[in-house]
Amino acid sequence: MTKVNATKQVETAKKDIKKVFANAKDYSRNLYLAGLGVYNTTEQQRSKAYKEVVKTGTTIFKDLVKAGEGLEKKGKKLVDEQTKAVNKQFSTVKSTVTKQINKLEATAKKTIKADAKVVEKAAVKVQAKVAAKAPVKAAAKAPVKAAAKAPVKAAAKAPAAAAAPAAQA
Repeated sequence: MTKVNATKQVETAKKDIKKVFANAKDYSRNLYLAGLGVYNTTEQQRSKAYKEVVKTGTTIFKDLVKAGEGLEKKGKKLVDEQTKAVNKQFSTVKSTVTKQINKLEATAKKTIKADAKVVEKAAVKVQAKVAAKAPVKAAAKAPVKAAAKAPVKAAAKAPAAAAAPAAQA
């Protein structure tokens, strides 16, 4: 082979090498652009997914708030109903207790009056016995009779709370 053939082969090899480098350069650029495309597509999908999550999350949140409002209304209604029922029961019990207290007061007053009459009669009998045994001036009798009636008036005015134990005995 001659020098011309060797030069031709070198030229051909140089062209082939340039072609390979050009192809490699194009291939590298295409790989770079594909990477950018992957990044761009991923970013778009991520952005779209994020917007979807925000939209869905907002919708879910609004739905949860509505559900909570409904439960709050039901809860308030239930509490109101229970409060009314308890107040009604309380009123009934209060009324019953008041009636019983009034009955006890009336019974205590009757008992006190009856006991006062018994005591007054006993005091009059004792006074009569004392008068029969010892002559007493008319002026001395008046304070004794007034003293005998004083407990009767005081007992009639006594509060019902003090009279209740007497009624039970």
